[in-house]
Amino acid sequence: MKRNRIAIILVIILGSLSFWFIVNKRKGTIKETLRDFAVSDTAAIDKIFLADKSGDAVTLERNPNGTTWSVNGKYTARIDGIQTLLTTIKKIDIKEPVGKKAQDNVVKQLAADAVRCEIYSKGELIKAYYVGSHTQDMRGTYMILMDLETMKPSAKPFVTYIPGFEGYLSTRYFTKEKMWRDRSIFQYVPTDIASVKLEVPDKPELGYEVKVKGNNDYEVTMLSGKKLSDIDPLAVKQYLSYFQQVNFESLDMAMTEKEIDSTLKSRPINILTVTDTKGKVNKVKFFARKTKKEGILDTEGKPLEYDIDRMNALVESTNDFVLVQYYVFGKMMPPADYFSKKSTSSENKPKS
Repeated sequence: MKRNRIAIILVIILGSLSFWFIVNKRKGTIKETLRDFAVSDTAAIDKIFLADKSGDAVTLERNPNGTTWSVNGKYTARIDGIQTLLTTIKKIDIKEPVGKKAQDNVVKQLAADAVRCEIYSKGELIKAYYVGSHTQDMRGTYMILMDLETMKPSAKPFVTYIPGFEGYLSTRYFTKEKMWRDRSIFQYVPTDIASVKLEVPDKPELGYEVKVKGNNDYEVTMLSGKKLSDIDPLAVKQYLSYFQQVNFESLDMAMTEKEIDSTLKSRPINILTVTDTKGKVNKVKFFARKTKKEGILDTEGKPLEYDIDRMNALVESTNDFVLVQYYVFGKMMPPADYFSKKSTSSENKPKS
């Protein structure tokens, strides 16, 4: 953490000094020809450092397996975010130089709020540039390259873009650690699950635990102690398959600390606990979320108090408070009779 703070301070100081040289036309050894932003071989990139002037910074590093990345050495990075950034780094191109009349304003803007991007391969810095705001038509992004020998920005900013893409690129270089983090809550191969327990605090009698005893051998026990008979193995297999790749929608940064504390002190709707075959426990508590929309009525014509599409969740393993969708997580909270074999007798068939 201390190292990150030092790095951020150095970035701000060096960035400010470098831009001071530009604004004051002190070109020195700064190359006028710096205009190649792209890195063609993104497979060779193993680290990307992003920092802004507000003090936010992230270091994205490729893990030894070559396929996943870490965020600030603490969390797994979102694969979609990494792929988008690497694609941008590979395909970014020059649209046009910034006109002479606009250069001073663009340079001042870059000095004020640009994101610094450093790209490394095998521990060596191979590319560095500043990412500014979008152009007025929102089809280009102001950027300026750094000379790797002097670590000073070029004297000439450019409008960059990705050929064939309509839009700007600055939103791909975000610096919030939370936004880079992988959103997985459950990520299990079904055969790695030993048990799943569902607790319903308001109605404890509805809670149950599914245990894997062996191949096609499952046990479903109500938390009140009663074991279910005539278990349908196919239903259990289907249920366990739901835990393979389950993500939260976002870290809930819209709520204040007071609102979060109040929610966590309330009674959860449900509690899901997954234990893997190595004994590692993953416990998630789900909470009703106050609706953010006005004018929505329930079936009785009364204003809805709680969101019917989303709920909040506390992931205890990471202590993250997140936003999740009922559509995604609802199928992991079925009633216990979901696991029972369904009767096929004619008396249970719908009447014609």
